[in-house]
Amino acid sequence: MSVSPGDQGPWWQAQAMALAVEAQRRERRQGTVLIIVSAVFVAVSLLCMFVGVLRLIGLVCLVFFGACLFGGILKRRDSNSRTTFVLTLWVALLMGLGMGLMFIFTLASALTYGASGHQIVVLVVAAIGFLFFGIGAMVALVKAGRTGREARDQWQSRRPHGPTGR
Repeated sequence: MSVSPGDQGPWWQAQAMALAVEAQRRERRQGTVLIIVSAVFVAVSLLCMFVGVLRLIGLVCLVFFGACLFGGILKRRDSNSRTTFVLTLWVALLMGLGMGLMFIFTLASALTYGASGHQIVVLVVAAIGFLFFGIGAMVALVKAGRTGREARDQWQSRRPHGPTGR
């Protein structure tokens, strides 16, 4: 059985549309899971902040998992929106802040009480997280600003200057 050439277009369009809808559902499910898991960690972080010894750990976890919670909320939104893009960059900056705080607090602990093998692993992970989330988000934010500025400059250069004769 063969399909006539005129019928191929709508079939491929329907198939592409079904795949896009399934991808959106998967993204929304992942966002929901991220919201639930992050909310649990945020609640635990708040409890840790009330325990005297765990205040700094609670603060680091609150910043990092609060950003993850916000990221899950953004994941359920329209991913093609400019607002979502900018807010996602701010979430990455918050995650970088959390990683930076973890690095600073672990380094202070290692300098005060002596470094152990576990602290070195945490320092390496925090440094990589800070570079990826913090520095990477700043670079992406600057690049997005330049791209927007270049598009605006191109639009203004094509605009007619002076009276248009209307």
